[in-house]
Amino acid sequence: MADVIKLLETDHREVEDLFGKAESTTGAAKQQVVTKIATELTLHAEVEEEIVYPAMRAAGLDDLVAEAEREHQTVKELVARLESMDGATQEIDPVLAELKADVEHHVQEEESEAFPKFRDAVDQVRLEPLGDEVEKKKQASQ
Repeated sequence: MADVIKLLETDHREVEDLFGKAESTTGAAKQQVVTKIATELTLHAEVEEEIVYPAMRAAGLDDLVAEAEREHQTVKELVARLESMDGATQEIDPVLAELKADVEHHVQEEESEAFPKFRDAVDQVRLEPLGDEVEKKKQASQ
């Protein structure tokens, strides 16, 4: 069984690594990394919105969830812009930089505020079934 917060934090580290790779590559290799970033962020947002955020709302964390959902919307819009661009050109760099900054901000808020409050608000016993749900959803989407 996996703790849902640990799973989400692992996702955060993986996307941070992908941003680093995107910054250090060009051409077709960069396009591949950008596609992977888009895929990972989209799936991460889906599992948070469908599985984690309802549990956070049930734990009384509505304000934090509302803020996170607004941030997700911005990230989704940037991902859509990236997906419509040719990742092998320089034009993608400013959009990628903006996406990275927004994701870093979101991750920082989740890990420093939302996740600790969620962990305090629910029993550890609840976090593991949520983690299992997240893992199943992610596997089904791949």
